[in-house]
Amino acid sequence: MKEIHSITRERFEREVVPAYEPVVLRGVVAHWPLVAQGEAGLEACLGYLAVFDAGRPVDALLARPDPTRAFGYSPDQASFNFLRDQRPYAALFEQLWRYSHFPDPPSLAAQSALVPEALPGLEAANPMPLLDAAIAPRLWVGNRATVPAHFDDSHNIACVAAGRRRFTLLPPACAPLLYLGPPDHAPTPAPMSVVPDLHTADRGRYPLLAEALAQAAVAELGPGDAVYIPPLWFHQVEALAPHLNLLMNYWWRPLAAPGRPDDLHLAALRLAMLALRHLPEAEREGWRALFGHYVFGAQGAALDHIPPAQRHLFGELDAAADAAQRADLVKRLTR
Repeated sequence: MKEIHSITRERFEREVVPAYEPVVLRGVVAHWPLVAQGEAGLEACLGYLAVFDAGRPVDALLARPDPTRAFGYSPDQASFNFLRDQRPYAALFEQLWRYSHFPDPPSLAAQSALVPEALPGLEAANPMPLLDAAIAPRLWVGNRATVPAHFDDSHNIACVAAGRRRFTLLPPACAPLLYLGPPDHAPTPAPMSVVPDLHTADRGRYPLLAEALAQAAVAELGPGDAVYIPPLWFHQVEALAPHLNLLMNYWWRPLAAPGRPDDLHLAALRLAMLALRHLPEAEREGWRALFGHYVFGAQGAALDHIPPAQRHLFGELDAAADAAQRADLVKRLTR
């Protein structure tokens, strides 16, 4: 995987994002006070975070210790292999401190808490130099655990503040090789592999993983390092330190149209599955061709036969046209 030291925002926007490949950004947040507190130890780091604690409950996951320590599916895939609840950070920090004295503690993690709501002021004290301050970070804190391979539909910068994390990244084309669960039944909002750990999985049971891992990029990050993950790239994330791993990440997308977030991707995927998967194979191939044209093609010179002002969904939508399209879809879905 490509690595960059001393990156600037201008270079990040000009070179990294358009390339659509993951990049390790070494030392990009090494200046954070949070990193210094993490290197001072578990108690110092948790004490620093407690200063910002607003007392709001956050999502917490708890799983029995096992070799993979993965937050994923149960063996029968009917449910998941962890308990989920909400608790304030004070209770979570106390539990992490207690677990640090266990020889083999359960896996405990608070996942994806929005920092300005849960720990207001932490984001200002530890700014991300590559992004606008309006892009709010999320905090991931816990002991040793693994999040199986999954994808996000947003750009992502994941910054290690304490502990170590290993990222295994695979391009979207690996989807057929990763034994993905259904998109409407997953431990996370995005589809996830049913394989707890890509590297230790039974190759007899999951023979396609060898082909996937041949395309994988693996990087281990320490405090102050970050990785940029493009939208739709699969990533397995292993928190490696036994007692405390801390990560802040930033998800963002540009606006799809004036005033409307670019937020329809997974909904469109599920709607297309509802509309098309039951059709006969020949008809589905017909729809594949039409999607290839309407969704992924028909740009530039291919649209010369339509006046620019008459291109409608083929062209740029203003806020009113975007709202009208959404309203029409809602009407069709609710009739």
